[in-house]
Amino acid sequence: MASKSTQDKGDLKSIFHDPDHYIKSFGVYAQASAKYQVLANWGENVFSEVVAEKLQVNIADGEAFRALGVGVGSGEMDTKMMCKLRNRYPLISNIAVEPAAGQIKLYQDLATKMAVKLNGITTDWRKQGLDEFRRSKVESGDTTKYHFISSIHSLYYVDDMEDTVKWLYEQLEDGGMMLIITVSDDSGFWRLWNRYKLFEDQLLRFCNSEHIREACSKQKIPFTNYKQKSRVDITDSFEEGNVDGQLKVDFLAHVVDFHSTASPALQQELLEYLGGPECSERRDGEVLFDNDWDAVIVTK
Repeated sequence: MASKSTQDKGDLKSIFHDPDHYIKSFGVYAQASAKYQVLANWGENVFSEVVAEKLQVNIADGEAFRALGVGVGSGEMDTKMMCKLRNRYPLISNIAVEPAAGQIKLYQDLATKMAVKLNGITTDWRKQGLDEFRRSKVESGDTTKYHFISSIHSLYYVDDMEDTVKWLYEQLEDGGMMLIITVSDDSGFWRLWNRYKLFEDQLLRFCNSEHIREACSKQKIPFTNYKQKSRVDITDSFEEGNVDGQLKVDFLAHVVDFHSTASPALQQELLEYLGGPECSERRDGEVLFDNDWDAVIVTK
């Protein structure tokens, strides 16, 4: 159900318009979610079983395994996946697409610290969004295909999600695999976004894992879905004046400075919804947001 709020859309700006604020709010949210280490553990453990060990690509002697990562952020997940792939493929050429310069810098610093573990992996960082990367690839006549493609929470920021899934699949080599991670269709994130459609704008279009699965089915793209339970402590979001709590709300709503740009009525309404059973569970005095996400694994 969509929100009935009369909030003026002109007062609200999606967080993607302000990369620095995005990094700040995401950093606070990620630190809270890291308490449970769900995404990191998935990359460390499950990824090997469902992707790295199942790849069936033919690599000639001396040829590099080609990987494309979209929305790589600060590199924590991407480096874990590259290390797992390196166990099978000693040479990897990795293109890392990320629109936020600050995130790329963090990834580069991490890669420097992990130089020994990442030996044999060459990374080409591209400060671009997915649509921009796609246009530049087409305009330059680059026909390179990839053995592995990952899209981690990046399909919310493309012009046409369904067409983008089709295009990414076309970029896979035969035998290659693609990993698409988005919020689950029954997660607190999706319920929040689906209720407050007014938070969308030309740079942000909400979608969930069911939309990805439907896009794949429609185009007869084979896939397997893996659901991952995840919770994030947002208790401090209900403490008046708590800066970290406000930043978490900014990231959840994907709105810049929500506490100062949204009307008091909308702020109260959203916080009540965030803390309610549709989005969160309460345990030992903590408010734990339902951050469930799905991994859609595509094989070509």
